[in-house]
Amino acid sequence: MLIFIYGDDSFRVQEKVQVMKAAFGEKFDPTGLNTAEYSGKLDPGQVIQSARSMPFMGQKRMVVVRDLIGSTKKADMNVWVEGLKDAPESSIVIFWETEEPAKLEKKPLFKALQDSAEVHHYAFPQLKGAQLTAWVSERVRARSGSINSGALRALIERVGPDLWQMDHEIGKLVAFADTQEIEVGMVDKLVHASFEGKIFDLIDAISRRNSKQAIRLLQEERWSGANDHYLLTMLGRQVRILLGARAILDENPSADKQELASIMGLHPFVASKALTQARGFSLEHLRHVHEQLFVFDRQLKTGQVQADMAVDLVAMKLMS
Repeated sequence: MLIFIYGDDSFRVQEKVQVMKAAFGEKFDPTGLNTAEYSGKLDPGQVIQSARSMPFMGQKRMVVVRDLIGSTKKADMNVWVEGLKDAPESSIVIFWETEEPAKLEKKPLFKALQDSAEVHHYAFPQLKGAQLTAWVSERVRARSGSINSGALRALIERVGPDLWQMDHEIGKLVAFADTQEIEVGMVDKLVHASFEGKIFDLIDAISRRNSKQAIRLLQEERWSGANDHYLLTMLGRQVRILLGARAILDENPSADKQELASIMGLHPFVASKALTQARGFSLEHLRHVHEQLFVFDRQLKTGQVQADMAVDLVAMKLMS
């Protein structure tokens, strides 16, 4: 049996792997003698031998292999295909991958292993929109807590889709609230906003052409240790959202957040912010900034510009 557990939501991927390992141990392997895990630089001979070995004094054997599919080139995949496709029925091989599902499913090794006798898939793309809201709500309930709608929106705004941080923040909030409902004030007090959360404030400042506040917000992130490559990525994402919102507004000036959220797959709160902010820019202006982002991307890869300068220039071009 081959099981693919994969996605760019590494939190849910790891959680699923751990659940399966725990269930296997309880049912088939309480001593741990029939469970093996491999990561890092993978030795085909060692991994394949482990997957093809018969269980020791048990019914089943589990082998967990991390980041094999995403790192194996087509020229090197035959040894893996031949070695793993015909593993005995007593072996359960789990492929633990942390790459975006759509990309991983195009990998040659992923496709080649689909012809195996028994294959199962668990894909975990990054959550967004209503799915992220539902996950956070359920996570709060699972910790025996409760949260009102305003606090829920504020928490998602500050943390975004990073479920590692989100799970940590939920734990803090539930403990702080004790038996009370989590409110906006608690979120404001306890949760440090990621740049993904603060970017709304940055774009608000930029749309008002408040250069002093925009520069301060960027500098605060740098002081807190944020990487300029990450800041540029987040700015690029926000420009694309604004571009989509502006295009929709040009076609339908009365468009609302639900329409934008549906078309672009955004959380309604993000869609609402984007519609408000997009009114501060023209479609032509946003297209120009978007094109400039591609230029900076090429220049970064060739060493023609530094990431911090690219971030500052994007912010300046948005305000021009």
